[in-house]
Amino acid sequence: MLGFVKSWWDSKQESRAAESQARALRIQHGIPGWADEYLILVWSYPFVAQFIPGLSQSASQGLTAAAALPDWYIGGFISISFAVFGINKLFQWKKK
Repeated sequence: MLGFVKSWWDSKQESRAAESQARALRIQHGIPGWADEYLILVWSYPFVAQFIPGLSQSASQGLTAAAALPDWYIGGFISISFAVFGINKLFQWKKK
């Protein structure tokens, strides 16, 4: 019984170590999880929805509502989007 528990514990530790390494690699390579996919959906929805008959009206209403948002909110959203997509790396590259 003791051998089984030790074997289970060792495999659990190895699994956690592998998960930690994978998480570190994702962070190192700039893959922040689902943020990229979420922002792609948010940014592309109004354009794509214009070509889908049932969604074009809601997309137009959404853009009208977005036009009423304060400038600081729009600026913050755009800044966060640029940060997630790695625009800062492009600016760093251009400085070289």
